[in-house]
Amino acid sequence: MSLAGLGTAVMLILAGRFYQLEVVRHQELLHKAQSNSVFTEYKTAPRGRIWDRHGKLLVTNEPDFQLEGIPFEVPHDAKHLQWLAAATGQAPHKLKARIDKALKVGPLEPFVFAKALSTPQVVASTKLLSQFKGLRLVIRERRRFAAGLHATHSLGYMGEITAEELKELRPKGYMGLDRIGKEGLERTYDGWLRGYKGVSKISIDALGRTVKTTEVRPPKPGADLHLALDWELQKVAEKSLQEMLDQLRQENQEFSGGSVVVMEAQTGAVRALVSLPQYDPRPFARGITQKEYTRLINQKGLPLLHRAVQSIASPGSTFKLVTSSAALSNGLCSAGSVFYCGGSYAGANCFVTSGHGSIGFEGSLAHSCDVVYYMLGVKLGVERLSKHAKTMGLGQQTGIDLPGESEGILPTADWKWKNVGDKWYEGDTVNFSIGQGFLLVTPIQMAVVTAAVANGGKVVKPHLVQQVMSYQGRVLARPGFKPLRRLQVKPNLWAAVRQGMRGAVLYGTGGACNSEFVQVAGKTGTVENMPNSENLHGRNHTWFVSFAPYEHPEIVVVVMCEKSGGYGGSRCAPVARKIYDYLYGPSKGIR
Repeated sequence: MSLAGLGTAVMLILAGRFYQLEVVRHQELLHKAQSNSVFTEYKTAPRGRIWDRHGKLLVTNEPDFQLEGIPFEVPHDAKHLQWLAAATGQAPHKLKARIDKALKVGPLEPFVFAKALSTPQVVASTKLLSQFKGLRLVIRERRRFAAGLHATHSLGYMGEITAEELKELRPKGYMGLDRIGKEGLERTYDGWLRGYKGVSKISIDALGRTVKTTEVRPPKPGADLHLALDWELQKVAEKSLQEMLDQLRQENQEFSGGSVVVMEAQTGAVRALVSLPQYDPRPFARGITQKEYTRLINQKGLPLLHRAVQSIASPGSTFKLVTSSAALSNGLCSAGSVFYCGGSYAGANCFVTSGHGSIGFEGSLAHSCDVVYYMLGVKLGVERLSKHAKTMGLGQQTGIDLPGESEGILPTADWKWKNVGDKWYEGDTVNFSIGQGFLLVTPIQMAVVTAAVANGGKVVKPHLVQQVMSYQGRVLARPGFKPLRRLQVKPNLWAAVRQGMRGAVLYGTGGACNSEFVQVAGKTGTVENMPNSENLHGRNHTWFVSFAPYEHPEIVVVVMCEKSGGYGGSRCAPVARKIYDYLYGPSKGIR
């Protein structure tokens, strides 16, 4: 709506018989006597805003003109529906369906009949109010993405409260007209963001005239969220991944999407969280139609899926960080160990089919020798390997402050028996040791694993929100995402794994991430897939997990591409390098 249009609408409201900003009336006395009736008037509080780590405004509010009323009181015969349809630009049958739905939810519950009205629609609706008992024009608020459409999965969106949600949330003060957070941070922190409604008692006489207004409680604005997210870095990460996706789509029509996690290695604070393809949350803000929603959920690439926290896949050779640290901590090898790779072990081939020959511990990780990890995995056994993987954060939610996080699958012999109906074989352990088989993880879980290696065994809890602050600027809460635990692995053993990761970037499979601005340590992963209906050619998933600077780790970067084909070193490592170049190059994005 233009400023001129907004001004016109505001003048109409001041001149007409409308309620003030964010007012919703809920009838307390159902039978009006000839004497005065008393109503409770609820004034919804302005919703809290969302800011990035540098104080950039990301999400705020804007006015939304809409028609609201009590369904039982609003006439909905054909004539009135035609008038209402002409004023609001909606089809009569759709209005009738909305009113019928409202009557089922609760005939005395306030309901929205039309929203996001344009200036001409506001004018037309104004003329109808005298013909529609129980209908009123109000100004409410809707969310506006002030800095553009980035990180949409993480920020989330709002929507009208459903009957089921209302039943659960009514004891907490929610009402029939409320909009609530449906996804992302809007959902997780809805209780902080929504504030507290103002309450007034309104006395009216038999002619509908206000006799007395008594304010019981003024509205209290919702709290603001201040994030760890760096908006400029978020855009760089999205662009870097999108460039790779565009390249892959030219090569591979089956390619579906990807994700990036950029997280502080020592604290778990998430600097950027990317899931592509993204979706436009604005239709949800205005009220998405069933047709729009159906198109979204059926769209190729599943844009509503937050891949960084919800998508699960085998981690491939990035899991060798877990296998190597498990073997070291159990005394099955050391940083000075030398192995022999002849190209196969226990019937399973190394990806270098001719074999690596004699190879040390560092080289086995740098060159991603499968045979070494087959041997270590078999020595460990499934139970010890699975137990160590769990202590590093796999097979469970990380606790990130977003809804719908996947746990993944961390297999054991017992798990296989219960879920597959078969016993565990040595071949299963061989697959497990290199991150294949039944093991499934999320990108955010692999960020936690990588951070534990980088920081010397501290299992961090990823988080987006740094602090919750009142509209007056007072800190109300610091979520305080303390490390979950510290692994009992000697520092020199973590150093050996880090050295192998540094070797992978210097002379091994991760060379495409060898930045000129910072020393990066990383590990590639390539996941073999069998052809199926969603992946006709069985194209590989690819990974790259990493941290920098090597000597004093600050940042973890994880990149994952689904059905990309190729290898993690050629698909994902270049994306990570662009992020490190931004952070540590001339732009100094690490600030």
